Amino acid sequence: MPELPEVETVVRELNRKLKNKTVKSVSILLGKIIALGPGVVSPKRRVTSYKVKKFVRLLKGQKIASVARRAKLLIFRFYPGNKSVSSLSGPSIRLRRTRGTLSQMGEGNIVVFVHLKMTGQFIFFRKSELGKQVRIINKASAPLLSMPGKYTHAVLTFTDGSKLFYNDVRQFGYLKLVVGKDLEHVHEFKEFGPEPLDKNFTIRQFFTIVKNARKRKVAIKQLLMDPKFVAGIGNIYSDEILFRAKVKPERLVRAISASEKKAIYKAILFILKKGIDAKGSSVGDFIRTDGSWGSMGKHHFVYGRAGLPCKVCGSIIKSAKFGGRTGSFCPNCQK
Repeated sequence: MPELPEVETVVRELNRKLKNKTVKSVSILLGKIIALGPGVVSPKRRVTSYKVKKFVRLLKGQKIASVARRAKLLIFRFYPGNKSVSSLSGPSIRLRRTRGTLSQMGEGNIVVFVHLKMTGQFIFFRKSELGKQVRIINKASAPLLSMPGKYTHAVLTFTDGSKLFYNDVRQFGYLKLVVGKDLEHVHEFKEFGPEPLDKNFTIRQFFTIVKNARKRKVAIKQLLMDPKFVAGIGNIYSDEILFRAKVKPERLVRAISASEKKAIYKAILFILKKGIDAKGSSVGDFIRTDGSWGSMGKHHFVYGRAGLPCKVCGSIIKSAKFGGRTGSFCPNCQK
């Protein structure tokens, strides 16, 4: 699943490429990947043709104002003013805990929230690149595919001829369109903790988060992966954060010392920034918006390396289950 550095990479690239582009047409090739309204998107999604047509109608002709992120959620904001939207919109409201580009929403705004889940991808091609082929799986042996391909479920065509393709092999991701007065009721925003790279995420705040979790019998790795405590950290980066902090993932939160908490906090900032600089970890299905791969995987010390020697001490990397997820660690470097 793409985590904060991967989603941030996609957001930065799409914001640069899509800002001020106008949607000429929308093609939904798999109805269940779209949703309307702020509610929870059910795993058992049944979307009528009427909803698909409404989604397409609302999005057609819209002009992209920005692409932002909250935790692992992509946020496409469109300029107000489209007549087909204004009648559905409510008064100006304010969303809390969002990035600056989304903090003030006005009447007539449309927002599309996208969760990539396990295998969601965005590929953007300019008009001159539409014949380009890419590998949507991170294996050298994977076939080169033209877009749209077998796993392309939505296509946005812009007035300049460029196209945005949404691919999703496992079909868990979604595109949810929300309008005006419903923005304050978007379910996902109520579930997210602080952004770890926000200036307000201080060591004092992190200490408070850990303190509040001490009553729960929870391992430190599980805490880091819980978006209600810290947003956007998943299996990959929790492994790498704890390796850098020299803390074993199974350690209970209540047994973590003050010095170890400080080391974990510093490791969160270092590892996530490094992941963003490397354009994400291309493991599994993550690819950048031009079809290229991120390079953070080359810098992994423990994630995905179970059975291999530690790059620092030579001990064999081990793995274990943590809340249903497999985590990896060095039994010698981490205490």
